[in-house]
Amino acid sequence: MSLGNNIKKYRHDLGMTQEELAGILCITSQAVSRWESGAGLPDITQIVPLAKALNVSTDALFGFGQERYDREFAAKVIFEANTLRDSGDPAEGALAAAEFLDQKCDENIFNYRILTGYVQAVAHMSRFVNSGNVYFKGLLEDDKKKWLHMVKSAENRAMQVIRYSDEKDLSDCCHYALGWLYWHTADYEKGRAHIDALPSIRSNMFQETLLPYYFASTSDSGMDGWLAQVRDNYQNFIRALNKQIVYSAESMMWTRPLDEVEANCRWGLSIMDTFMENGKMRAYCQGFYRDTSKFLIAAYLRNGEPGKAAAEWERLCGKIEEYTVFCKEVCSAGKENVVKDYGEHAWDNMVKYTEEWIEGKKQFMLGQLKSWSGGDVFAEFETMI
Repeated sequence: MSLGNNIKKYRHDLGMTQEELAGILCITSQAVSRWESGAGLPDITQIVPLAKALNVSTDALFGFGQERYDREFAAKVIFEANTLRDSGDPAEGALAAAEFLDQKCDENIFNYRILTGYVQAVAHMSRFVNSGNVYFKGLLEDDKKKWLHMVKSAENRAMQVIRYSDEKDLSDCCHYALGWLYWHTADYEKGRAHIDALPSIRSNMFQETLLPYYFASTSDSGMDGWLAQVRDNYQNFIRALNKQIVYSAESMMWTRPLDEVEANCRWGLSIMDTFMENGKMRAYCQGFYRDTSKFLIAAYLRNGEPGKAAAEWERLCGKIEEYTVFCKEVCSAGKENVVKDYGEHAWDNMVKYTEEWIEGKKQFMLGQLKSWSGGDVFAEFETMI
């Protein structure tokens, strides 16, 4: 069934005339007539208002089930966007990733994971746009109209995900990204509204603590299902704590004395080392470990300690090499076995963790460190590594 036929059907279901629908959308009745006859299509910005006017989801408007989209394709798109983001200059990479995802959103208007990826990309990019941020690079300084358009697109796509996707994780990702976006743009009132929509650990009443028992009691997997859910719970709890460690390391690197930064980072890294004694947790620690070490190295460089920075870099490279070997060994068992033992997300993390991929990450990190420190101290650090 075509889009035009669907518009006509849902309009008739509501007993609405073409003129009445046109009035709600602030367009002409001739435009509605063209849509329904197939002579024209609604503009992308009209899709959500049109669906709301007809009291249906945007997917239903196009004849799709709400969650019928290609998850593997979305994962490939997000991976490609992240590769663009982490190539070369951080600010230009952030812009390139957002522009790439913007195009993919237009091509896949019901792939909620891609829409969410765009919202997250614009939120990441915002740190380079506004002069109140420590990462400020003057990005789009000469084209503020484009930036405002990107923010508005991110807001609209986030609302589409929040309203129409059945996946709460994606809605949470959009709320979280908009919280950062509005913080970077100093629109605190809007930001707090999205923060309030997010779950909080304060209640300590997690679904995760109960799920293992339901898996054991209600599924054929029994104890195996219980163990798998416990593993997933630990992974999720660890990821949340690691994220806080990284965020505090990043903020302290810019604002706190070196001894305080060093103590905080060492403490955080020791926690991750303990977590990684369990191999099934390593995929949920390694990226956070890398970033925490990076901010510690940056703190050394910013405080004129290239020797300590070089020693920390060498230590980090050793950890990275260990994990690269670990990933290769684990993934040799094949996707099905790895997913069964480690989980889907862990497989996605480990299978991409090749020597070539991590070499690109290292070069990106070095570029960041250079931009955060003085030229002379970085040059000295570079000769040491």
